Amino acid sequence: MWWRGLAGAALLLALAGCARYRPAPIDPAATAAALTARRLDQPGLVRFLRAMSVAPDRGFGLRALTLVAVYERPGLKLATAEAGAAAAGAVLARQVPNPTLSLSPTFNATQANPSPIRIGPEISFLLANFGARQAGIAAADARVAAARDMVAQAAWQERGAVRAALLALFIDRRALRLSRRLAGTAAEIETTIAGRAASGMLAASVLAGATQAADRARLAVAEARRRRDDDRARLAAAIGMPVAALRHAPLSFAAFAHPIPPRDLPALVRRALVARPDIEAALARYRAADAALRQAVDSQFPGLRIGPGYEYDQGDNKFVLSLSLPLPVLNQHQGQIAVARARRRVAAAAFERVQARALARIDVAAAAWRGSRAVLRAARRLEVVAGRQDAQAAAAYRLGTTGRLRLLEARRGALLARSRRLAAEAEMLRALSGLADALEIPVFRETPA
Repeated sequence: MWWRGLAGAALLLALAGCARYRPAPIDPAATAAALTARRLDQPGLVRFLRAMSVAPDRGFGLRALTLVAVYERPGLKLATAEAGAAAAGAVLARQVPNPTLSLSPTFNATQANPSPIRIGPEISFLLANFGARQAGIAAADARVAAARDMVAQAAWQERGAVRAALLALFIDRRALRLSRRLAGTAAEIETTIAGRAASGMLAASVLAGATQAADRARLAVAEARRRRDDDRARLAAAIGMPVAALRHAPLSFAAFAHPIPPRDLPALVRRALVARPDIEAALARYRAADAALRQAVDSQFPGLRIGPGYEYDQGDNKFVLSLSLPLPVLNQHQGQIAVARARRRVAAAAFERVQARALARIDVAAAAWRGSRAVLRAARRLEVVAGRQDAQAAAAYRLGTTGRLRLLEARRGALLARSRRLAAEAEMLRALSGLADALEIPVFRETPA
């Protein structure tokens, strides 16, 4: 009979459009081996860097290492995958409900003529509430926007982590070099004092003090070397590489030679409070919650299900049209509306919290940056004075009016002043980096303006 052919055709069409499951198992041993085998010269990464106009053979600076992090780090991949899941939710919200095929065959055992059989297919369609459907689509689109904003936020966090690790390595490498010079000067002072103590010109207590100062200087070198090695490990973690990948990699610190201090801080603050990706994501989540509330309210008036069909009833051909409509007489969807309204309040509070935290972070970072600049100016003045004294001591030593010990003490004073200036400069760079993270603006570039 024709209805059998119709049912068979519908079944074949449905099966033809079905997706197929493809297994994708995860082998922890294989992923661990791939993780430990990562290198900066792996072909795929090199092609990616060159496609982004970065030449790996010229050294790995801030931009190159940030791109390595984007290529390797799982945090960004997770955010991208979540954005894909949100996009799939938007596809789900837009899809049209499938019709339903119903068959209810019956056999009348008490009546053989004209036919004891009663059968007929019925296909029912859901005519959904248009307002509720559009609200559901709007909510899904807002979730997609929030997920995309979080991808941008994850990318900025990866950049910030790389910048902080590279900056720490830059600072501690400079500190190590200066610590070695201080240790060398302390050793020279110890040797000079030891000679004078041996001849009876200085007391043994003076030699003991010089020996302690030399030992402290050597300890400072060891600590600076440890910090440098720790920084290298943190940088490797920030770019998603094993630490061995950075052992012989040429690194560039040119970005920290050209900081870009913010010029119009109030304007940057206003922009950050509306344009930071995490704030935009929180706003998109609120819009999703608001659309979900509208969907719940519109769903008080449910959709209509219409079902045209055919029935063969004991020899008679009958055409039927069924209509079904849920009756909102017991709950009027009030539970769903209450939940959606509460979730919108939660989303509004979350948005306010994100914005308030951003402002607080900006204020703290701006205060630290302003204070660090004042400290740096004072440290530079002290370095100038110590440098002048060192030059005077060197000139006096050449003229023979002062001894070698006075020359070495002046040199150590100049090195200590330089150490304080480097520490103040490091604090200023860290504060500027923190302000960059709070405002989410770039403040370091690898080429001068």
